[in-house]
Amino acid sequence: MRTQHNTLIPLLLAGLCAAALPACDAPDEPDDADALLPDDVDARFVNINAGAYQHHLDRFAVRFNNPVQPGADAELGRGQFGLAADLNTIDDALALFTGPSQLYGGAVPSNGRSCASCHRGVDVNFALPPTPLTDNGVGLDDPLFTGIAADAGDDPDALDNLNALGLSKYRFNRFDPRIGDDNPFKQVFGWRKTPHLINIGLSNGFLNDGRGRVMFETARGAAFTHTQNTDNRFDDLFVNPDLSSDGTFNNMEAFMFETLAFYSDPALKELRDPGSASYDALASDPFLTVDLDQGAPSWQLKHKRLKGKKVFIEKCMSCHDTPNVFNSMANVEPLGPGSRPVEFPAFAPSVGRTFNVGVAEANALGLRFTRYDGVDEEGEPVFGTIVIPLANEDGSRTDHAVSFDIGLAATTGRSEDIGRFKSPQLRNIKDLGPYFHDNSIDTLEGVIDYFNSDAYNDSKDGKLRPIHLSASQRANLLEFLKVL
Repeated sequence: MRTQHNTLIPLLLAGLCAAALPACDAPDEPDDADALLPDDVDARFVNINAGAYQHHLDRFAVRFNNPVQPGADAELGRGQFGLAADLNTIDDALALFTGPSQLYGGAVPSNGRSCASCHRGVDVNFALPPTPLTDNGVGLDDPLFTGIAADAGDDPDALDNLNALGLSKYRFNRFDPRIGDDNPFKQVFGWRKTPHLINIGLSNGFLNDGRGRVMFETARGAAFTHTQNTDNRFDDLFVNPDLSSDGTFNNMEAFMFETLAFYSDPALKELRDPGSASYDALASDPFLTVDLDQGAPSWQLKHKRLKGKKVFIEKCMSCHDTPNVFNSMANVEPLGPGSRPVEFPAFAPSVGRTFNVGVAEANALGLRFTRYDGVDEEGEPVFGTIVIPLANEDGSRTDHAVSFDIGLAATTGRSEDIGRFKSPQLRNIKDLGPYFHDNSIDTLEGVIDYFNSDAYNDSKDGKLRPIHLSASQRANLLEFLKVL
């Protein structure tokens, strides 16, 4: 059930126009926009989609609950990630996930992939190069392609989707030993982009749908998923001191969280440490590190940027509210071992706040989400519909025929989570296309137009936060996003 709640959001002006209210007059002069964020204001009311999982979210703290572990070596983590010292060249000498595992039932083989196979270095913001990949330095003999069966099995769409669209097949529940191959939760999948790792240390939930609350969990799942072809787990390869005495994932975590190349602005790294000298300033001024004078703009362009900042505050910051990073600040309260506050719903996903903005349902690229069942007698591919049982918040059940990426619902089993994904961070957003979880929009102009469309405004969260921009608001917001 979706209801309207009054919810405190820090850092924004109480008198600002929220998305659901009539628009304020634009400032007459560029300097007027600076008055939108006085120092003494810390709250306003907004509409939120209050499914049951919202009740366990901590919405008020700028904090990131993934400390670098004592003794972790960021430089060694670079090698284990698979990058050379230039942070662009792939070097897998220390980076292949292989070794003996009792749980796996023998030696875990490697298909030649490392973390850097998908997160290819600083020049591409630690993601994949532009598509088609084969036109941009990734040959068909690269482990990214030769190891594709690890992700996709023998799915006939996998190669084209990866090369032409930059999308990999994710089978979310394949390593759950409790379910068999005929279980729809084992069969359900999505075609998703490789996330950029810029500002990854300033995220709550590292995967596109908000899962992966800690880097060890996320990196281990990636190793399971991308580096070998079976559905067998090999947890003991990473936690047994005799087999992993080098602390591989702790080192890689330090590499991603400590190396300044992973931050759009090196100053942002201080947000990870509430004891740092600049933390309070970064946490209290949402735009402290955003330079509207970037590129020595004319006064006309500066004026557009200032007006675009106002549009951003009014229309975007109810979802992108983390100061200076602009992902979603709402995150899971850390619970510790064996404890759970009474207000934490037992039947709720352990993720931060996620959103359904209609992108999954739109399926703009026409991706297929049916199960591949092999070929018929004439050699033609055979596909079957995946029907997945989902729990509704009133206690009833829906048997959902999957025709698009159902988002977080694929792992929570809740109809309320269909099409839900996290809000990505927006710093350097002009350099992080294509956009959305499925790479379905190529340009920032296209993103703005999507959020100004019926597809967004008719979505679950769009109905709560409608966006209707004039031509001038659209143009001004675009100029602001270019320098964000």
